[in-house]
Amino acid sequence: MIILKKWSAIFLFATTIAAIAVMWQPAFWASALPQVAIFTLAAVWMISVLIRPRDVRCEFVLVPLTTAALWPWAQIAINASIYRWMTSLSALYWAAAAAVVFVGLQVFSDASIRKSYLRALVVAGFAMAIVAPLQRFTSDGKIFWLFEVPFSNIAMGPFIYPTQYAAFIELVLPIALYGVFSERGNWRTFYGLAAAVMYASVFASASRTGFALTTAEILLVPLLAAKRNGVSRQQLFLPAMVFLAMIVVLGLAVGPEALIGKLRQEDPYRGRREFVDASLRMVRDKPLFGVGMGNWSTAYPAYETDDSGLFVNEAHNDWVQWAVEGGVPFALMMFSVFLWSVPRAFRSGWGFGICVVFLHCYVDYPIQRMGVAIVFFGLLAAIAYPEDSRESN
Repeated sequence: MIILKKWSAIFLFATTIAAIAVMWQPAFWASALPQVAIFTLAAVWMISVLIRPRDVRCEFVLVPLTTAALWPWAQIAINASIYRWMTSLSALYWAAAAAVVFVGLQVFSDASIRKSYLRALVVAGFAMAIVAPLQRFTSDGKIFWLFEVPFSNIAMGPFIYPTQYAAFIELVLPIALYGVFSERGNWRTFYGLAAAVMYASVFASASRTGFALTTAEILLVPLLAAKRNGVSRQQLFLPAMVFLAMIVVLGLAVGPEALIGKLRQEDPYRGRREFVDASLRMVRDKPLFGVGMGNWSTAYPAYETDDSGLFVNEAHNDWVQWAVEGGVPFALMMFSVFLWSVPRAFRSGWGFGICVVFLHCYVDYPIQRMGVAIVFFGLLAAIAYPEDSRESN
């Protein structure tokens, strides 16, 4: 069993990196291939569970996520979806999300495997935090200096939308911050450097929400980590000052001008307010089953009050969009996942990014692409276990 867990963790991490690397690609295969990989891994674990049913690990979080995976098919069955194709695609997304959590619950029950996986995520986040700003400032609007696609001029690495890059950093940054207090030797130094570089890279993304939320993380996560690891305030002071100096230097290096310009906007919620208002009217019309998962952009024009002539792809508020597409019951499912995650995220310290991304969902759509979604749902499974949990296998 331990061999299966190790190889599953490697396979899940490789799938995560591959999914992130192609997030810029709008074609169907960019989401479908990671989903196929996830479903294959989940099938292997289902077979393993049938052979050794006593070893299966389950948590409450699987209940709402499994229901979420079945919800689009129920909408199709009762003709609640206004566009069945998009709802069927959404069904694959939510099935993959539930599969990641199911596999994660099995794999991350082993503390050593969980620790190695988290460490690998920090290494990947550190590398991305170096590549992404360099690409943005030196690539002439091309992904990885090679591929030119719409909006690639604002891309951060493979992340077309800076808000999704910020969400990725929001998930990984707390792991690095926590590692400064829980690791020893060279790894502690690396975690400190990685945390500073990742936070500074958010300046280059010019994501206002990402900047606000990662700032909250660097203020709160060290306090959680210090308390858990028995570090006094006096011992915390010197590392905090060194970290602050690194942030200032790196922040100036990447250039905060674009971020400052956006922070100075008089009405940062302009446009998105209209999307939310229209969404609330959609919810009032179809509160129980919604318009069908994946169909917000299809339904929106009928409720639009100010036609700009542009295509609006998302509500820029996942909570409202979940209620529009799946009805109020679906939004409540996701709220139950959030409530389940809060105490576990605070208990772990490094999992605080889960709560932060749920908050980010109030003003954007940070986890709707598979790359960030796999990281999010994988960490959601990992926080189910306390740090001292061990498996006997």
